[in-house]
Amino acid sequence: MIKSNLAFDKEFFTDAEYLRIERQAVEKSELIGGRVVAMAGASENHNLISSNLFLEIGIQTKNTACRAFSSDMRVKAKIGNFYYPDVVVVCGERKYGDSKKDILINPQVIIEVLSKTTKLKDRNQKLDSYMSLESLTDYVLVEQDAMRIEHFIKINEKEWVVHLLTEVTESLFLKSIDCRIQLSEVYRDVIFLN
Repeated sequence: MIKSNLAFDKEFFTDAEYLRIERQAVEKSELIGGRVVAMAGASENHNLISSNLFLEIGIQTKNTACRAFSSDMRVKAKIGNFYYPDVVVVCGERKYGDSKKDILINPQVIIEVLSKTTKLKDRNQKLDSYMSLESLTDYVLVEQDAMRIEHFIKINEKEWVVHLLTEVTESLFLKSIDCRIQLSEVYRDVIFLN
């Protein structure tokens, strides 16, 4: 078992090189454009929000063909891009990158909880990469330091709309999986420090 990501000792990696090392590593890393990026630990608010969303989606999709996965399910978005979204949902047949079944390639909904260090990457690199996925219908960015959700909804292959949610009385409606979550539930037990 590799104890750290020090095994990632060169600048660029192929998908196969990354997966060979990552599957043995204790600490998680993402592959972005062939470069390995170590993942930092998450704050209490980040964990609460991720857990609240995972729980609500799991309950609402319990008797459907949809399944929610937490941050340990890797998603392949483009060649050289592997991510660990905070919550990912797939409906119908789950398709994987290989026989290990730890690389989902047909996510329908992806949710990222933003932090100060990941915010730009989630809004730019990941947004672009995720939107290239044919199966993706919803990409959701959730602030952890303020009540603010950006919900990107796919209209067609080249068109997306964004809904901004900032009020406790509003709901995040994921029409593609028939799931509605009140912001009061998304942010349950979260204490804003700012």
